Amino acid sequence: MTDLLQARGQSACWSDTDVLPPANDSYMDSLVDIDAAAPLLREATSGEHNSILILPGFYGRNAEGRVQLMGRNGSDYTAAAAAAAIEARALQIWKDVDGFFTADPNVVASAKCLEEASYEEAMELSFFGAKVISAKALTPLMAAGIPCEIRNTYHPELVGTLIHANTSKPAVVRGISNLDDVASITLQGGGMRGRIGVARRVMQALASQSVSVLQIVQSSSEYSITLCVRSSDASRARKALTEEFHFELLHGLISGVSVLDQRSVITLVGDGMNHYRGIAARFLSAVSAAGVNVEVIAQGSTECAISVVVEQQAAKPALRACHTAFFSHTSHMDVILLGCGNVGTALLRQFQKQGGNLTAGHKALHVRAIANSRKLLVGHDTVDLTNWQQDLEEKGTAWSIDDVIDIRKELGLLNPTIIDCSSDEGLAAEYANFLASGFNVVAANKKANTSSMAYYREMRANAARHFRKFMYETNVGAGLPFIDTLQSLIRSGDELKSFSGILSGSLSMIFGMLEDGDAFSVAVEKAMQLGFTEPDPRDDLSGMDVARKLLIVAREVGLELELDDIEVEPVIRNGFAADAGNDELIERMTALDEDFAARVEAARGSDSVLRYIGRIEEGRCSVSIDAVPKNTPLGSIRDGENALVLCTRYYQPIPLVLRGYGAGADVTAAGVFGDLLRTAWRPLDL
Repeated sequence: MTDLLQARGQSACWSDTDVLPPANDSYMDSLVDIDAAAPLLREATSGEHNSILILPGFYGRNAEGRVQLMGRNGSDYTAAAAAAAIEARALQIWKDVDGFFTADPNVVASAKCLEEASYEEAMELSFFGAKVISAKALTPLMAAGIPCEIRNTYHPELVGTLIHANTSKPAVVRGISNLDDVASITLQGGGMRGRIGVARRVMQALASQSVSVLQIVQSSSEYSITLCVRSSDASRARKALTEEFHFELLHGLISGVSVLDQRSVITLVGDGMNHYRGIAARFLSAVSAAGVNVEVIAQGSTECAISVVVEQQAAKPALRACHTAFFSHTSHMDVILLGCGNVGTALLRQFQKQGGNLTAGHKALHVRAIANSRKLLVGHDTVDLTNWQQDLEEKGTAWSIDDVIDIRKELGLLNPTIIDCSSDEGLAAEYANFLASGFNVVAANKKANTSSMAYYREMRANAARHFRKFMYETNVGAGLPFIDTLQSLIRSGDELKSFSGILSGSLSMIFGMLEDGDAFSVAVEKAMQLGFTEPDPRDDLSGMDVARKLLIVAREVGLELELDDIEVEPVIRNGFAADAGNDELIERMTALDEDFAARVEAARGSDSVLRYIGRIEEGRCSVSIDAVPKNTPLGSIRDGENALVLCTRYYQPIPLVLRGYGAGADVTAAGVFGDLLRTAWRPLDL
């Protein structure tokens, strides 16, 4: 380097490290005597032809001329010690990284490079895992008040990170670091209470074995002390403590010295935390939301850093979740879509169409996985929706419920939501498990809410216990905001007196055609062709879909009923033409045309029309074909519309009526989308 600079006409000279005399006798981790180095460096740089002084890093020479190493990150420390000795205006350290990041970019893809950090923040980030500059190197700079720039050798155009005392704006949270290969050691026992000097003995015992303590926590009851050391020091630390407290262990004053290895320390760093409430709560909530258990928590008196100890295998998910919680400036939604038939496909189209509006509204929606009944497609970051059907078929793999649950930890999702657009009873039976595993659940599937009353309660208990949301607006009325309206009425103290509704878009279409004079078999065939019925129209004509919706309404208002408690009059008798395919089914239905025509004509005689209606009256639920006057709210409902009529303590004698289309993939998908938006994780306003 000296020859190169001189060849380019620069005044440069080489000096061995005798200008940085050691301040201690450690051959492997030496410190520089700053005061003694100052005159030596001034002399070395005072010559007319010595404007540039070049030093080797990492070692110094003692009075005997022997080499003493500066320890880990010794080159950075050499530069910092020289800068402090000559009272430099600034120190630049050129490395192979851009600077300090908000988190490890190898773990968190969205981590950003910090423009600045205070000495204290850089110290904490370095000590707990940010491998940019060591805390040892920062010490002389901090004492002398010398700013330090971290720059990237390979990208000199980048600004890098400036470490100095006067940050332009104290950050509430500057960054998050993680330190792996840590062991936590705990001493506990009733004999520790009130005994003076226990902590001192712990530290002395570890110091005698040259074991550095990363952090130490004592319970307020003085029943236990927990400390963290590097995994490589764990066995020596345990042996030293066992020997030091031999008497207490022998007489049961201390129950034992336990070691938990393969741990990680995750540290939240920011000078502004001591002025902002709720940071620790949000930190712990984010770790918990990632499904990670916190074993130890520690905060220094300056409140510049909060640390938690977790299992090492869970550190990455926890780090990603924490970064999202503190550095995402958008409302966050992570979606796992199960079921991509008509409704699921329509929902994904709406995601693509609304992407710009979501961004403008500071909302971030990431589809993390898509599954049909056979295959699961998981995105490394997010699933590209451009060719999702082809990717699912070509790249998807067979899956189980455990595979879905594991996605949360694999990707470190803070606020994951499972959307079930299937009609699968097996999936519905897993909702309680999903909620307990930290997922929100948005369900177009009605099977869960119409399962047993015990399971109905279990789902809601799990949602409350794990602070998750269970949303199912489309279970009744498709895209109509009925469930939310009903829940709001109940919360406000209102009370349902009676309910009646047309709850099936397909049957609304069919009975409207009967009113127009179509034969029953013709009406069913037309509804099938228009896509208003299930693939097998008997699923609609059995009345069970309406019964399920009515049961959900009943349970929402506090009636503890099972599906068998609903009195159901099917449109066609159960088992009708059970052996027939759809084409033959329509042919056999012609036998019913005359009966339905007679019922339609009888209703017309009293200026009424036939409608398929679900009712709740005096705690009794029924579904039946009724003749209703044409001028009533339900009499005018047809052509696929739904209507829900509520008479309550406040809404009577004129009822509250909700009316609108209750069938169609787009309408249902829009309702699911609305539920999803209400699960969004709101960012911290820092």
